[in-house]
Amino acid sequence: MARVIAVLFCALLMAVLCTAQVNFSPNWGKRAASSEGCKASMDSIMYLYKLIQNEAQKIVDCEKFSN
Repeated sequence: MARVIAVLFCALLMAVLCTAQVNFSPNWGKRAASSEGCKASMDSIMYLYKLIQNEAQKIVDCEKFSN
């Protein structure tokens, strides 16, 4: 019984000692907006769309040939 109490006490002590608070400012992680950034982002989205579309087509082709 004493071991159980000791383990619980150590766990409680560790939980108390290992707590922290994280605060972020309102502008944290935001970058300056520019029209070039938006265009580059849209190009990236289109690239990912085409990549996913090509991979989906490969899966469909594999399913056709495996049956």
